[in-house]
Amino acid sequence: MGVGATLTREALERAIRNNELVLYYQPKVCLLRGVVIGAEALVRWTDKEHGLILPDAFLPLAEKSGLLHDLTLKLLDQIVDASQLLRARSSAGAESGTDADAMPNMEPLSLSMNVAPNDLASRTISNRIKELLETNTIRPADLQIEITESAAMSNVDKVHDDLCRLKNMGIKILMDDFGTGYSSIDRLSQLPFDALKLDQGVVKRMKTSRQNLDVVRSAISMARELGMTSVAEGVESASVYNFLIAHGCEEAQGYYISRPMSFADFQDFLSVEHSFAGSQIGRVHQASLDLMRYRKMLMDAIFCARLGKGTVLESVAEPGLDCDVRESRIGSWYYGVGQYLSQHSVFAQIERPMQEVHASGRRFLQLIHSGQSTSELESAMANIDLQVGQLIGLLHRLEHVLLASSAESLQ
Repeated sequence: MGVGATLTREALERAIRNNELVLYYQPKVCLLRGVVIGAEALVRWTDKEHGLILPDAFLPLAEKSGLLHDLTLKLLDQIVDASQLLRARSSAGAESGTDADAMPNMEPLSLSMNVAPNDLASRTISNRIKELLETNTIRPADLQIEITESAAMSNVDKVHDDLCRLKNMGIKILMDDFGTGYSSIDRLSQLPFDALKLDQGVVKRMKTSRQNLDVVRSAISMARELGMTSVAEGVESASVYNFLIAHGCEEAQGYYISRPMSFADFQDFLSVEHSFAGSQIGRVHQASLDLMRYRKMLMDAIFCARLGKGTVLESVAEPGLDCDVRESRIGSWYYGVGQYLSQHSVFAQIERPMQEVHASGRRFLQLIHSGQSTSELESAMANIDLQVGQLIGLLHRLEHVLLASSAESLQ
């Protein structure tokens, strides 16, 4: 019989009151840069009789007994205190002009916590966070909210409004344990998620199951297609870590990086220089795929135009095509995290052809809408093909540069 069977409501209520339930922090690493960017806060019960109790043993009791609401607010207070200390640490390093090599991981860090559908439906979380933001107790970047895939997908109507409210406050929303539920693309797009966290069970089974490996690869691609960040949980080996980098996964956590630890130990962890690998080689490859998808979209537009007037071109034209190039799929990478590659000369060469491809695509759709002949469209498409080919060639060169850089770092 497990510990959970011997726990009572009274014991849990007393534990909440006496602050026996505390948060442990599991670091997250940016795989594109190899730096610690925050941590997931995981609750633990430090009981005198049973020792350290994991959440699976007491969270069902908390929910069943109606104590989860009080527990969530207590944990939110803890994570706010931790965020303030981390912000003070970062500010102190910046004001003193401390060398980054002497005090690593001085950039702003985000802490994430998991919440239940009922807390979202009652606006318990969003009301409290709104107060904290209005009083400048925390900043939006300090905190992230996680909800499991199964909880989110089975309570879409219940959690939708509050998740949107949090999103409008600037709080990032993460779907936890992705791959364990039954998300459809349609249902997934109904909620304002910023990131998909790949379930640790699926990630761990990659080493023994080709099917799970393909699921992880597909999930990373789907996150990119939906404009979300991909985060892998359960990373326990260098081989899995490197596979994720190679396929453009953006963030990771797991025992290979660190086990969950007390906040004091997490602060010590941040004070030590770590040599986590980081590379954008997988993300650069994704940029090539984005370009091929972009070209396919334009070819589809020609095909639909051949069907005659009245064809719904919006069904094949990417909505982002009319936006600024910085907001396009490849542009959001290039002008975002891609800027960390600016020391490579080939990276700078990408900007102009990228802008030209984007502008040509916009003119191409204008030609379609103006009723140009198929031969004129195919001629315009041939010119775009030349531009796309040049840009993909530059991206391939950048991949080789990054490959060479990773080889040098191992010598």
